Amino acid sequence: MTKIAIVTGASRGFGRGTARILASEGDYKVYATARTQSALQSLQKEVAECKGAGDIIPVVLDQGDDEAVKAFVHHVTASEEKIDLLVNSAYAGLIAMTPHFGKPFWERPISVFDGSMHIGVRGAYVMSALVAPEMVKAQNGLIVQISSYGGFTYLFDVGYGVAHAAMDRLSFDMATELQDHNVRAITLHPAGGRTEVTDFSDGE
Repeated sequence: MTKIAIVTGASRGFGRGTARILASEGDYKVYATARTQSALQSLQKEVAECKGAGDIIPVVLDQGDDEAVKAFVHHVTASEEKIDLLVNSAYAGLIAMTPHFGKPFWERPISVFDGSMHIGVRGAYVMSALVAPEMVKAQNGLIVQISSYGGFTYLFDVGYGVAHAAMDRLSFDMATELQDHNVRAITLHPAGGRTEVTDFSDGE
């Protein structure tokens, strides 16, 4: 039976890379969500060119629109028998903070903090809360949060650290409530990346 995954924030960065690997090497059918249709279509084409790969289903979705997220999850659950994997990678904090690098938190607009928390922690919570019932019903599934070492020590910005510490706690507490249902929740902490947004010289 085909494995089914949802990957948020799949238009760039670790979300895009995760969706691509799951489909091209893991033989998953991946519902890849993001706000940028052209990037998702490019990802779909890239995977389609891999011999024997799974599928990318591009879905334009604003992670900050709860009703749209609910409609999306309803569509997936109506179309698929199960959801094996959810990867929460949507995160707006880096783009929000970039114009303000070097400034202390009190000189940054409040919107920089909101960028890390809203399309980040809250988005991951909402998507997980909607997908978890399907996993519980199947008594199987894995929820993954993409976090950062910034959750353990100061890195870049106050909001960045708070958001990633919250992502770690989100996984821990969800795992605690899911453990009796054979559903797991974990956090991944990739090192600095070479992506469309960041370019660490030794990055992944």
